[in-house]
Amino acid sequence: MKKMYLFLILALLIVSTKVSAQTEDTKKNIEIIKKNLAESKAAMKKYEWIETTTTFLNGGQKGVTQKQCYYALDGKLTKVETGGSAEAKKPGGLRGKIAENKKAEMSDYAQKAIAKIQTYLPPDSQKIQKIYSDGKVAIQVLEPNKKFKLSFPDYNETGDLLAISLDMANQKIISITVSTSVNTPNEKVVFNITYSSLPDGTQYPGTTVLDAPAKNLKIEILNSGFKNAGVK
Repeated sequence: MKKMYLFLILALLIVSTKVSAQTEDTKKNIEIIKKNLAESKAAMKKYEWIETTTTFLNGGQKGVTQKQCYYALDGKLTKVETGGSAEAKKPGGLRGKIAENKKAEMSDYAQKAIAKIQTYLPPDSQKIQKIYSDGKVAIQVLEPNKKFKLSFPDYNETGDLLAISLDMANQKIISITVSTSVNTPNEKVVFNITYSSLPDGTQYPGTTVLDAPAKNLKIEILNSGFKNAGVK
């Protein structure tokens, strides 16, 4: 009986130690995420870049849109369409009309989906802190003492989930995954954002891929061609 009691005490101590370590890891990662987001947000205002959005429907490419992005003097992110946009060829006749109607429907949905993406990028430090303070953050170890994945449920709305994968050793965001919906809760969409770094260490969402299975729609957004906004 005494051995069993000692075994239970030991087991509780091990669990307690693991929980304590996990809590400390979560706290450290939260601070790194907040610091990274704040520094990168400020540094991005020095740059301008090209945003290329490619839309796929039923596996086929339907259009490419390019925009020049920069921060205006008032600090607002501005996007101006360039001449690099293109659309897939349209069929003629009745088939063409049906395709045009379908295109209009998909275009509306795609615009809503892209707008939804922007509500998650970059993640809001205050929302992250609140979810953490409420004790809702889940942490997953990807590589012991180096890489972690933190999940933030109900980030923007009930039922959604934002997850941030972090390289704690180098204090960099690796990627962000979001599960949410566009029109109705039943039409789930998932988008995965891979983060990249500029030479000065500024991090930004390099590639974003959105999948909307209910619509057979896929959207890829690539940010590239970064240069100092003062250099023309």
